[in-house]
Amino acid sequence: MKAMVLEAPGRAIVKDVKEPRVGEDEVLLQVRRVGLCGSDLNSYRGRNPLVSYPRIPGHEISATVVDSGMHREWEAGTAVTVLPYAACGHCAACKRGRPNACRDNQTLGVQRDGALTERIAIPTEKLYGAQLSLKELCLVEPLTVGFHAVVDPFLASHQ
Repeated sequence: MKAMVLEAPGRAIVKDVKEPRVGEDEVLLQVRRVGLCGSDLNSYRGRNPLVSYPRIPGHEISATVVDSGMHREWEAGTAVTVLPYAACGHCAACKRGRPNACRDNQTLGVQRDGALTERIAIPTEKLYGAQLSLKELCLVEPLTVGFHAVVDPFLASHQ
């Protein structure tokens, strides 16, 4: 399986990587589109202090379900996007209901390998299906970041 790998700052190559192993709570996705954002560019440039190399970037994803295993709610062929963040659930931010500010966050393509690959295994709790095109689905994550940047401060100031 092919993936785009950042081997070091300023050095990106396409190479063969191992097929993902699908865990019990995961489904296998065929990656269809991946958006590139500032964090990906900074990872390439070596300016993202959270990235270690080698790293497969990519967290703005649209994909289709290939194998849902025992998770019948995700039919093969279903178009999805992915919540790329994994919070610890135990730090002060998580306990306050702010997993987006988790001290130990693990973002796809930053602290762990991302989606600039042919297939990826993702926990079912991180999948979102919607009546959107594949192009639109990979824009969901960056649009939600902008939404939170505007709405969270507004809500906090009106409580």
